[in-house]
Amino acid sequence: MTSIRFMVPATAMLLLAACNAPAPRQDPKGQQLRAELDKMTADYGTCVDKAVAAADVSKDPAGSIAVEAVKSCRPIRNALRLKVASFDRFGHPNRTPQQAEAVAEASVGVIEKELREKAVVDIVKRQNQTR
Repeated sequence: MTSIRFMVPATAMLLLAACNAPAPRQDPKGQQLRAELDKMTADYGTCVDKAVAAADVSKDPAGSIAVEAVKSCRPIRNALRLKVASFDRFGHPNRTPQQAEAVAEASVGVIEKELREKAVVDIVKRQNQTR
């Protein structure tokens, strides 16, 4: 009997705690867009990595090779920029299309800069191995 008296208040407390917990957020469209962005970002990085791996690193400076590798992936970059703008408009419906485009360009610009920097490091490593 003592154990039942103890269990009733504990169970009641758990039920009350569960009632106060916020319901899980249901945002399937946002989750789908985020997954698409993640995949496109990974595809962009893979494209740059492949371009760097295929590049002749024996003659030109690493920075020039990296710029060309990133340029070769411009179609993926453009598609990613459009998807980021779409995601921004979904999350911030009151923004103008120009604001969403500016956010997208800045966001993709950061990704591009990181990919280019990584490409330079990879190219320099390859150049050092061939010397």
